[in-house]
Amino acid sequence: MNLKLTPLIVLATLVISCNDEEPTPQLDIPSSYESSSYDANVVSERAVINELAQLTTALNEAESNAQSTAVADIEYPANLSAVTLSSYQTLTSVWLSELVKAANDDDSFQNPGIGMPASGEEGGLLGGRLLDEYGLELEQMIEKGAFGAALYNHALTIINGDLIDASTIDKLVEIHGTSPAFDPNETTAAAAYSKRRSNHVTQEGFFYDIRNSLITARAAIEAGRSFDALRDQAIADYLIAWEKSNFATVIFYCNATKVLLQSASGDEKILGDAIHAYAEGVGFAHGFKGLANKQITDAQIDLILELLLAPDGEIAQSYQFLNDATLLSNFDQIISDIQSIYGFTDEEIASFYVNDPT
Repeated sequence: MNLKLTPLIVLATLVISCNDEEPTPQLDIPSSYESSSYDANVVSERAVINELAQLTTALNEAESNAQSTAVADIEYPANLSAVTLSSYQTLTSVWLSELVKAANDDDSFQNPGIGMPASGEEGGLLGGRLLDEYGLELEQMIEKGAFGAALYNHALTIINGDLIDASTIDKLVEIHGTSPAFDPNETTAAAAYSKRRSNHVTQEGFFYDIRNSLITARAAIEAGRSFDALRDQAIADYLIAWEKSNFATVIFYCNATKVLLQSASGDEKILGDAIHAYAEGVGFAHGFKGLANKQITDAQIDLILELLLAPDGEIAQSYQFLNDATLLSNFDQIISDIQSIYGFTDEEIASFYVNDPT
């Protein structure tokens, strides 16, 4: 299925002209998402979402137990692994091992603001945040990167399968991290962040763009082959809304990191929170590298990662942001670059700086 990523104008009725003599088919698009067999259709996707949640819990526990209780090895779950890009699987395997080493290091983390880590240093805690020896919070690389490299990647696999039917759209709802109710208060995974880039009073923003696209896609499928073009466009809009939400979130974390670093004044708690926000931005950006059906290019993602001092395939130098104020301009450059790629307005950029702007 070759999807064209262009915005969809959702109308209550779609009119397709067949010829002057044939009747014009019409499609009524419902206001809510309806599926009588949703739970049965999303068993595999729910398993993936649940495994990611369980993995995140294990990573949080490793951070909580760091330097106080021995942390056992953490495995990347089977169902989640099966839908993850092979390149990101390889990275995740390394990160899981390094995270456990950092948690079990007997020494406090000494490197932020000092320079390259000493020989044998494995990382540790900064303001309660578990970092590797180079100042990168690997938990965020594993979890937030999986939103793209695993969940979005699985959505693409579903879309590009042999058959697209109503059950396909159910799967796309689930893998994004929501349900047929599209309740912003009940979200997981990527949906928990698309809702943060949305206005829940006006019901505008990426969360609602995704909802409307999936409602439209399912209605088009149920109405028959005459509406395949509308179905395909709605699915394409689902993907671009997810992608834009992902990189709008990178914008949020770049700004948050800059603000926190500017206010830290040596406070380890604030420094830890800053490097946590930074790592979320790195994870969200890195997780989309290598994916098909996206607007941003891998080369553009590489430029973002270079500005974040975490280039793909190289050792991150994250700690430098903690002691070199001139690097804060990197965050401004990333925001500007992403704005240019997606054509975000200044007003939209300002809204991305706030979680749940309502």
